Amino acid sequence: MNEYIAHQFTDYNVITNQLELFLSIMLVIMIVEVFIDFFAKKKRDYKETLANFGVSVGNQIVGSIAGKIVAGIGVLFFSNISLFKLEVNWWTWILALLIVDLSYYWLHRTEHRVRLLWMNHNVHHSSTDFNLSTSVRQGWFDDFTLWTLLIPAVYFGFNPLQCILAGEIVASYQIWVHTQKVGKLGFLDGILNTPSLHRVHHGSNQKYIDKNYGGMLIIWDRLFGTYEPETEKVFYGLTENVNTHNPLKINFIEHIRTLSLFRKSQGFMEKLQSIFGPPEWKPKALMNKRN
Repeated sequence: MNEYIAHQFTDYNVITNQLELFLSIMLVIMIVEVFIDFFAKKKRDYKETLANFGVSVGNQIVGSIAGKIVAGIGVLFFSNISLFKLEVNWWTWILALLIVDLSYYWLHRTEHRVRLLWMNHNVHHSSTDFNLSTSVRQGWFDDFTLWTLLIPAVYFGFNPLQCILAGEIVASYQIWVHTQKVGKLGFLDGILNTPSLHRVHHGSNQKYIDKNYGGMLIIWDRLFGTYEPETEKVFYGLTENVNTHNPLKINFIEHIRTLSLFRKSQGFMEKLQSIFGPPEWKPKALMNKRN
C-alpha cells in the first residue's frame, strides 16, 4: 500500500491524468450551467459568456505556444541555478503547493497594483457577469508572466515539473469558485478561497477592490491584510467597464488606455508611473482637468 501511495505522488502521468479529468469535468459543468440558466430563465448575459469563450480561444493560441516556450526557458534557467535538489514525495508535494500558492498570492496582488501587469490581468475582471465561464476569460499574454510564480519553488530545489504541475493545480482549483450558485461555506471561508470570497474579489464595490487575492488558500489574505468577507451585493466588472463583447477589444483596451496615459504623462517620472504605477494613477495633466 505504501508503495502504491508513493507511486501516486511520484508518477507525473497519474497527476496529469487527474488534472485533465478534472478540467474535462469542469468544462462539462460549465456548459451544463449555461443550459440550466437558459431553460430556467435565470438572469445571465449570454453575450458575455460568448465573449469569455472567445477570449479563452485567443489565450489558448498565444499562451499555449509562445507563453509556454517563455515559461519553459525561465523554469529551466532557475532550475539550473537552484540551491538544492529535492526528491519528489508526498511532503515535497505539500510544500511545493504551499510555496506556489503563496507565490501566486503575491503575483496576483502585484497584477492588481502594477499597471504593466494589470494590462493583461484586467481582462479577467472585465466581465460584468459572473459565472463559471468567467474563469476562462484570461488575458492572451498571461502565460508570459504567470510562470514567475514558480521561481521560488524551483530555485529552492523542487523538481521543475513538480512545480509546473503545482501551478496547474492552483490554477485549476480556481475554476469552481467563479459562481453565484454556491453560498457561504462557513468555516471554510476562513481557510480556502471559496465562491463567496472570490465574488468579492471580482467586485467593483469600493470596499471589495483589491481584496481576496488567494489562489487555493485564503489564509494569505488574512495574514497580509487583504481579506474581505461578502457582506453586500457584489457589482461585477471594472470601475471603468470595457463595454464591449469583442474579444480583441477586451484583450487590448487596457493596453490602449496605458499608451494614452503614457503620451499624456510629462517628464520621466510620470511616464514611469504610467507603466509601473497602480491602475488608478493619473498624470497631473488629467488630474488638473478634473479639478
